[in-house]
Amino acid sequence: MKNVILLDIDGVLIITPPWKPDVLHADGYSDFDKKSVAHLNVLLAGANAELWLSSSRCMNKSLEEFNELFSNRGIKQELKGYVSGTDDYGRIARINAFLDHEPVKNFLILDDDASLDDLDAGRKKSWVKTFPLLGFDHERLEEALEKIKRWE
Repeated sequence: MKNVILLDIDGVLIITPPWKPDVLHADGYSDFDKKSVAHLNVLLAGANAELWLSSSRCMNKSLEEFNELFSNRGIKQELKGYVSGTDDYGRIARINAFLDHEPVKNFLILDDDASLDDLDAGRKKSWVKTFPLLGFDHERLEEALEKIKRWE
């Protein structure tokens, strides 16, 4: 059994307002908010967990490409994989399918998607809801650290 962090990108690491174009990194892909990246690295250093991408953005790049993008932006842990499925499948359905079929002991969800309010109560308690223009800020980091302290 493993511990996992399910990571969305938009609203967690990318906090560009929807009325503005994304700021691009030197590699041509959207840049990540530096404070959100720093907070994610603190969380990853404190958690013995695999990092899985739950963003719909994972449908347009390979895992190797995303790991290179993450490395270019200073994220210190590689992605293990994707929470698969299409956008039509829905974020909750993809997360539930992943958790139902992977040998997961403990998990944490970092996501701004309000649809996750409809997760069942047992799973919802492992969700850290970020806000699109704030991303993975200091308050969300503190909340996430408190949640992983309770992992067995």
